[in-house]
Amino acid sequence: MTDTGADVDKRVAEAWARIEAGLSRVLPASLRQLNAPAPVAAIDAVEAALAVALPQDFRVSLRIHDGTDPGPTLPSPEPSPVPLTYLCDTNDIIEMTRMWRDNYHPEPDWDDPQVWAHLVDTEMLFLNGPVRPIVGSPGAVVVGDMNGDVRWLLDFDPAPGGTPGQVVRVDVECASWDVLAPSWTQLLVRYAEDLKLFAADPDNSPLEIDPLAGPACEWGSTPSDSWGTRPAWLQDVQARSPHP
Repeated sequence: MTDTGADVDKRVAEAWARIEAGLSRVLPASLRQLNAPAPVAAIDAVEAALAVALPQDFRVSLRIHDGTDPGPTLPSPEPSPVPLTYLCDTNDIIEMTRMWRDNYHPEPDWDDPQVWAHLVDTEMLFLNGPVRPIVGSPGAVVVGDMNGDVRWLLDFDPAPGGTPGQVVRVDVECASWDVLAPSWTQLLVRYAEDLKLFAADPDNSPLEIDPLAGPACEWGSTPSDSWGTRPAWLQDVQARSPHP
């Protein structure tokens, strides 16, 4: 499989150029963590290993930067260029996704929209957008990580109204699931715009940036005042407690 589509190539390249321009203004030291392009063969190997067709724009993105590299020590001596410890390279995508999927244990009494509605209503689960909160879902690919607690996923099995390949931020410990963007390109554009706003007016940017650590991983997380609020796709679902 080879990358095709000049329009996709252009949009992704432009988005990365804007991100790099924003980072050069607010976190220039972080630019060193952006990896070189991945070979097409390495991207094909991801698809073969995980039995998934990656979105074209994500393939193109890997051909620009094969993830990020915080270096051999954690925390890194340099700030991260993204709101995570790192974006996965092609090898990490395989390893992290396999680890994610190893945690999948079907729970018919819990993996149910009625139960999710109950958990949202009782503020035990926080959903922002059309995402199914299934830990270890085999319909997801891990593309970024923050200390093993927060992950970015490409979600190929979205809830009603979602887009296959949408980007989801998952904080398993806090039971929080947020759809960051309907595609990888749109995620890059959103991040580029927020970096630009931070450079011009940091108090009104959704980003919080520590000059030593980089952007906070809470970027895109569920606002606290929306806890207990169901996403649109769960609005008409009758809640059911999973407890007898």
